[in-house]
Amino acid sequence: SGTMSADAELSVLELVAWVVLIFLLLRILSKLEEIYLLLNPSAPASPKLIAIPSLLLRKGLLVLWSAVYLVFSKDKVTKRQINRTADPDDIKDQIHRQVRVIFVRHGESMWNLVFNRGFGPSFIVRFAQVVLYELYVVPLNDSAFMDSPLSQHGIRQCAQLQDFLRKPWTDPDPASRADFEAIVRGEGHSLLVSSQLRRAVSTLAIAISDRLARTNESIVLHSACQEISRNFDTQSLAPTHTAPRVSGTAELEASLTFEPSFNEGNKGLSLTGHKRLHKFAQWVCKQDFQTVIVAGHSLWFRTFFQVYLPKSFDHVCKRHKIVNCGVVGFTLQSGTSAEGDDRHRIDPDSLRVIYGGFSTK
Repeated sequence: SGTMSADAELSVLELVAWVVLIFLLLRILSKLEEIYLLLNPSAPASPKLIAIPSLLLRKGLLVLWSAVYLVFSKDKVTKRQINRTADPDDIKDQIHRQVRVIFVRHGESMWNLVFNRGFGPSFIVRFAQVVLYELYVVPLNDSAFMDSPLSQHGIRQCAQLQDFLRKPWTDPDPASRADFEAIVRGEGHSLLVSSQLRRAVSTLAIAISDRLARTNESIVLHSACQEISRNFDTQSLAPTHTAPRVSGTAELEASLTFEPSFNEGNKGLSLTGHKRLHKFAQWVCKQDFQTVIVAGHSLWFRTFFQVYLPKSFDHVCKRHKIVNCGVVGFTLQSGTSAEGDDRHRIDPDSLRVIYGGFSTK
């Protein structure tokens, strides 16, 4: 009986220990959320406790997939592939459709903050800060590295683009003026499109917030615009046919409307960057709009120029990235090759820098 009594006392102590442990875990989660809200005051509400295990499982699987993609991906479009691509000028006299396209590169992301500002002494500080942030958001539907959101500097860059678009256009060039008007007041004849990655969506939502507030039009999320890279920051947190959760400014807290039916989820190993470029070029030329405004990414944009501009045409856009929040317009043409294939060409005379331009390195 003494042994049974001791076992019963032990069971009670174990139960009390488990209760205390669960209480401490809840307190830790609560404190983490408080720290997260201090770092990001406009953050969305954290998930309910019962939803955290499934959220952690989904994030864990995404981390695993991101690691697999990092190792085995062949997403980059190589110089050899570009050289082997048919010259867009081959269809110069066989054009049957053209559409104005305006590229808007996203503002600086948290990934850019860490890895694109050099690797001097400040790199260690930046890296440590973002790693701490990543630890804070482990139980939340957020990440600093995967689907990397805008940094605070990136948000300021978006606000500067927003201010630019609120001012009157002064350049006498009619093509540039038309692009500016299409962005600011182009509802009805211009379509808004974005990569499903948060930094691209956020940039467009902030930059043209006045237009969105006036029209409540949808931003089409197209996964073919997902960045060309094997890095973790190019993987999306938004599942297939859903929109990402964005926050951080009043514009992002507004009631935004998305069309996620073209978000087919994260890129697979077989859907390489070259294939996504062609898929998007085909899609955009079939849209019944005069202008398509695309929020996206530097490598994707640069490769698009390399593939669809005539091979004989030399331009800075083939060598350098559009700067953060830079805006560039051009005319994309669709035609039929001698073999009967649908092909695409950027009219080199149509290129216009609306804002920001290209980097110098």
